Amino acid sequence: MAFNNPNETNGSIWNPFQPTKRDIDRTEQLAKKNPVIAGLLTFFFLPAAMLYLNRGVNNLKILGYVFVLAFAIAIVSEVSENKSDKQPQIIGLLGNIAIIAENIRTITLARKRQSEINF
Repeated sequence: MAFNNPNETNGSIWNPFQPTKRDIDRTEQLAKKNPVIAGLLTFFFLPAAMLYLNRGVNNLKILGYVFVLAFAIAIVSEVSENKSDKQPQIIGLLGNIAIIAENIRTITLARKRQSEINF
């Protein structure tokens, strides 16, 4: 699993939290990025963060999962006056948190890979 081994790329291509081969090839570039800037850009304007990190595939995977989850919940749940309209907002917030965490984690793992290479 990628959480234990940052160099592992043989896992599922559907796992957005696993570094891609491109991420590993671009370790030096990603390690130079500031995780705070990446997190703030992701929070306020996702496309800017995708341009800043020059990567978007994993972010789009997470967005896809959020849309599928929201669609599944919308199909399963009944629409009634007593139900809260907060479900889509909560799903969106959780998706945003996941994307922020993934972008920051990418930079952190790149720095870790770079320090392992330098030793």
